[in-house]
Amino acid sequence: MVSAIDASGQRAGERPVPILVDEIGSMRLPKRKAVSSVERPSIPRPVGKVRSYERTAFDQMNSERQAKGLAPLEWSEQLADLARWHSHDMAERKYFSHRSKDGTTVDGRADVLGIGGWRAIGENIAFLRGYDDPVAMAIQNWLLSPSHRKNMLSGVWRESAIGVAVSDDGAVYFTQVFLTRK
Repeated sequence: MVSAIDASGQRAGERPVPILVDEIGSMRLPKRKAVSSVERPSIPRPVGKVRSYERTAFDQMNSERQAKGLAPLEWSEQLADLARWHSHDMAERKYFSHRSKDGTTVDGRADVLGIGGWRAIGENIAFLRGYDDPVAMAIQNWLLSPSHRKNMLSGVWRESAIGVAVSDDGAVYFTQVFLTRK
């Protein structure tokens, strides 16, 4: 189910595109088939504001966890690559979904990148355009969504990372991946 959550924050003469938050269950367990038709992608390294968006969003998520008495999640560069891949794919191919255009979901993409040995994996995604502070809007709206909030504040997760891509039309795509290893 996709729900649009609109927040105030108009720019002069322009109404921001509402953040879209795609609902997903809190975790996926490793019950899946092998992904053989998807090639390992070339994942761009973040620079400038994109790198700042990733780390700021991650830090804000951990601040929310700590405010609720939860341990902070550990940043994983493997998960950052997984998240960046999906954000870049959505930005380049102009879609918004947990399921990639090739049909894979977070667990299948993890397989392609050789991320194994996990017990549970989860994903939050967000898309927005026209906000001065897209990080704050993504975090705020994830926290307003019960399933996304559950992912962000779950005691199940141990590692996480956020990957961000900005499309040529200025839309900002966020993917956050959560993981607990065996």
